Amino acid sequence: MSRNEERKRFRSARTAQGERDEQERNRVTEKASDASLARAAKNAQLYGVEPVLEALRAGSRPIEHITIAEGAHPSRLRELLELAHASQIPVRRAPRASLSRIAAAGANHQGVIASISAARYADASDLLDKLAARVGTQQQPLAVVLDGIEDPRNLGAILRTVECAGGHGVFIPERRAAGLTETVAKAAAGALEYVPVARTTNLVRLIEEMKERNIWTVGTSEDAGTNYTEWDWTGACALFLGNEGTGLHRLVRERCDALVRIPVCGHITSLNVSVAAGVLLYEAVRQRNAKKILTSEGETNVLS
Repeated sequence: MSRNEERKRFRSARTAQGERDEQERNRVTEKASDASLARAAKNAQLYGVEPVLEALRAGSRPIEHITIAEGAHPSRLRELLELAHASQIPVRRAPRASLSRIAAAGANHQGVIASISAARYADASDLLDKLAARVGTQQQPLAVVLDGIEDPRNLGAILRTVECAGGHGVFIPERRAAGLTETVAKAAAGALEYVPVARTTNLVRLIEEMKERNIWTVGTSEDAGTNYTEWDWTGACALFLGNEGTGLHRLVRERCDALVRIPVCGHITSLNVSVAAGVLLYEAVRQRNAKKILTSEGETNVLS
């Protein structure tokens, strides 16, 4: 075999292998996408254009998000998309085959699936205004903002802790994060009945809106120079917690007023995010209760 023929054979083999590798990557990506869709939509679902459209028109069912098949005819879905946008319901695109895999057996989804939430979301602007109304009062606002928490059990556990700690609200991103599914509701153990949860499209913008309302934004980072016990949690503040694996996004971390860390003594460098939420929120509870006692003792001394 000549050298040129050998090169051609090598290039052909490498191209074939590259194509196989690309097919495998696409298969894994598609599988991962299906798994993500299945986790989000394994609770109550609505199938088909008309059922989803009527649910949007009636507004009586809390819709988590809507998944539409790629290539679906836009004119047929115009009203559906307009109503979803008006109601701030995220719309996702996915291959039609993916919708067929996640839909119930035999369901005629017609390229449209709506996932029903376990609870209604609060309006983000209304929740911000309610937090702002507490600033400077004896019950300073204490909010939690979650940056891409994907595990629904973690989200549920955090909501339960927020409620027990007397928190006043939670913000979550619209995309790439767990929503208010039945799994979240079960892990929250009733907290969804008391804790308002709002979705936001831009956490960086949310930080600016909180600053405008005199609410301190406090992020968490293992590289922070301030221990969580050194921060004054008695004022108006919002705690920002990051993704289970990657933490806060860079822009979110950079825009926060302050960063705090929880010291760890073992070989593992970080706590589970729901455990971290409990540690931080109950430090806020401890400090606020201590301040109430000092204030009460001061008033007693003045009166005496």
